[in-house]
Amino acid sequence: SRQRSLAFSSQHLFVVMSLEREKYRSKGLKEGDDDVRVFFKDPYNVRGKDRLLCFVSEHTRYPFVVVYNDEKWNMEKRFSDFAELDAQLDEAFKSDDSIVLPEFPPKKYFGSLSPALIKERQEALEKYMKALVKDAEVMKCRVLREFLETPDIVGKDKHKEYDFGRR
Repeated sequence: SRQRSLAFSSQHLFVVMSLEREKYRSKGLKEGDDDVRVFFKDPYNVRGKDRLLCFVSEHTRYPFVVVYNDEKWNMEKRFSDFAELDAQLDEAFKSDDSIVLPEFPPKKYFGSLSPALIKERQEALEKYMKALVKDAEVMKCRVLREFLETPDIVGKDKHKEYDFGRR
């Protein structure tokens, strides 16, 4: 009798947890589609050790959180990493007229470290990435999955320890 009630309790708990998980799943997903979302954090500048003439190299890192079904992890990339992703996606989908990729923010050659431009870029990159992961067909592309380091590409243990404090 106790074993039966424990079995019922664990089954009941599984059903409740599954229903709870469904409540937070993105709307409009078809059965079998991955639920993928991205949330950007505040960007920060990094001084490099390299010098170009007499200038110290400096660049901006854009940290973000990837939520993939029931898992989540921190990532950070440079603007050039996102630009490379965009070029690879353009190449991957150039012959598929049914896929319309979102517009990528333009490259700026001067003032790329100004706080106003960094904030503008962060918002544009977040909008761009949210549009990419919302498209189920684009999300199937290996290039995007590698960029986001999804578990099917990098393995289930890569993002096992999610640390909220890490950049």
